[in-house]
Amino acid sequence: MVILGMSLPGCSPKPKRGHTLSPLAGSGWRTELPVAGFAPAVVALPLGATSPRPIVIVIHGARDRAEWQCGSFRGLFGPSVFIVCPQGVQVAGAGGLYGLGSFDDSSAELRAALAALKARYGKHVAPSPAVLVGYGEGAAVAADLARQEPSFFARVALVNGDPSMWSSSAAKIFNVRGGKRVLFFCTDRACEDSAGQRALWLNRGGGVTTKTVRAAVGPYLDERFTAALEPELAWLVEGDARFAKSRR
Repeated sequence: MVILGMSLPGCSPKPKRGHTLSPLAGSGWRTELPVAGFAPAVVALPLGATSPRPIVIVIHGARDRAEWQCGSFRGLFGPSVFIVCPQGVQVAGAGGLYGLGSFDDSSAELRAALAALKARYGKHVAPSPAVLVGYGEGAAVAADLARQEPSFFARVALVNGDPSMWSSSAAKIFNVRGGKRVLFFCTDRACEDSAGQRALWLNRGGGVTTKTVRAAVGPYLDERFTAALEPELAWLVEGDARFAKSRR
């Protein structure tokens, strides 16, 4: 598994048919994962898993907390996948809330978090690709990550963020280098209009499927928001057998 040019050690093929792993254990469904050089990431665990499970990465927005995002998206994706939520950079004077550093900082933090995940959970972590979700301001980071590693981040959701961060050149790169699906989930007309243009760029090569949704919800991940988002995330992972199996 490679992310932004960095090979993660020990990413071996999935176990041979008939071989099962010991059930993944933990003190609870959510845990903190120490990340070298950064604040601990929050991880929602597929407790009891006896086979490799895919990774969903959620990048939060400004003035947020990783555990809030992990809690919401664990409910959306279910309890049988890894959900990795980098913490980001603490915002001064914001009562313990976190924001995002530079793109280089965010990508370095994610590399370190994925390496730490593999080191701790070993063969329970399925090989790439991973699903990438950018929420709010995190959508800009997600778009740039997808441009740099389209085959790793083959399925991307920009949720309540600014689609204009996805340029025409980035769309072409994503299309020809392994990208699969992009979801634009909008809560206002400006986002919807911008997403429509990006969807046209992404669809040109024929290798990427896009979906643009505008919902009268937000801006917070409350019950109405998640109810509207859930079927769209099901579309995002449709066709990836690892997610179908993990829900059984």
